[in-house]
Amino acid sequence: MTLQLFDFIEDTMHEYERRYASFEYAEKVLKSAFTEIIDGYGMTGVTVHSRIKSYDSLKEKLLRNKFYRNCRNGEEALANMHDLVGVTLECQFIRNEVEIYNRLMTSFSRTPLGLSSCAEYPAVYLNLDMIQPQLQRNGFTIYRIDGFYDFNGEKICFELQIKALVHRFWSEIEHKVVYKNPDFVSYDRFIKDILSSVRDNLDIVDRQLELIYDQISIDTANKGIGFSETEFKRLTASSISRLINQKLNQSLGFTLDFKNASAMLAQYVYIREFINAEDPKRKMLDYFEHLNMLASSEMDFTQQIILDGEYSSTIPFCDRLGKYFCEMINTDFEWHVFFIALFSVQSGSPSKELNDFTETMRYLLVQPMNCRDLFPAFSADARKEVLDALELTLADIIINNVGIRLADEETVYHISDVYRMFMLEVEETYKQPQKILDDLGTLKLMMRRQIMRRIK
Repeated sequence: MTLQLFDFIEDTMHEYERRYASFEYAEKVLKSAFTEIIDGYGMTGVTVHSRIKSYDSLKEKLLRNKFYRNCRNGEEALANMHDLVGVTLECQFIRNEVEIYNRLMTSFSRTPLGLSSCAEYPAVYLNLDMIQPQLQRNGFTIYRIDGFYDFNGEKICFELQIKALVHRFWSEIEHKVVYKNPDFVSYDRFIKDILSSVRDNLDIVDRQLELIYDQISIDTANKGIGFSETEFKRLTASSISRLINQKLNQSLGFTLDFKNASAMLAQYVYIREFINAEDPKRKMLDYFEHLNMLASSEMDFTQQIILDGEYSSTIPFCDRLGKYFCEMINTDFEWHVFFIALFSVQSGSPSKELNDFTETMRYLLVQPMNCRDLFPAFSADARKEVLDALELTLADIIINNVGIRLADEETVYHISDVYRMFMLEVEETYKQPQKILDDLGTLKLMMRRQIMRRIK
């Protein structure tokens, strides 16, 4: 049975194809309009670029941004796709960006709709109330303005960006060299610092990109079979990332950034399969033979994952988290891909592997061995009740606030570290078990604040 979300995607793509001629017309009008507006400013060296979001890019964004969970149909999804049409005003220097933005502020006037329009092009609307420049997820700023074109009553959304040559150049580097690279790369602090340096010092970009390329080449070439934890997880993560992106491309025609999830799966495989293995060398060879076999097998990401029976666990934390996984496994695409990868790289039944994975996540997040000596003055029953309650509090925070970021080894490490320190604080502060249970609401807010501060 096909996942319902793919029916939604298909409906949206049909609507996209049906209205594509309107999008083409809107793109031409918008490019012409902003070209004339910019020409009227008498500024030299400004070029207007435009594009319509491609079929594959639209399909990918519908999945990435979970439109299938917030929109009722394809028409509503397209109405909320703010960058369906893109227009970029490319200027010479960074200082020109704010100059163009200020000119737009004077050229466009507010309308009764709450947006802004100009006399020459009354069907073109901009939301000039947005704070500019905007902060991007990568930590850098950009002048990005939402708008729409009124095409005979049909609302066509577009995104207007203002970029200097160096910023446009950086966007291409970041998009094509870094984030669209399907191969696994370990993004340690060295590479992050170098990438930031490239952004800030484009006059030496050639040499700095060469350094990044050399570092990535070293990481990629370092595939000799070793048996240290680091070498094994690096090679496993690289293999899983390459496998999943190959299968995603075959099944759906695009790839995802699966690097962090691959590292998490590699950590899981290492814990489950190799820590206590009698013959780790032989087991490793068998495992990579299994991955090679998967490369030639079919992997369909459009089909539901079927579990044999309802999930339950006698461990409260695992019961809560496992049932959350069951809810997400066929409704959230990123979790869907993650569990297809998990069930493929492990040989047990989906239900068994889900149970093993959930118990392993508890081991990594809660670290029960570190908690066994807490609250020594409490009775055994009271101690168990308190520990279970605090673990369930952690599970609720993860479910409601962390989501798919849990499939990231670094996120798991941060949550584990916060939880360990938090438990020590609770032990130091509270001397009566009932007081802890009475204050669970407050403790949950404190734990959530500390966790979110660390993982953002």
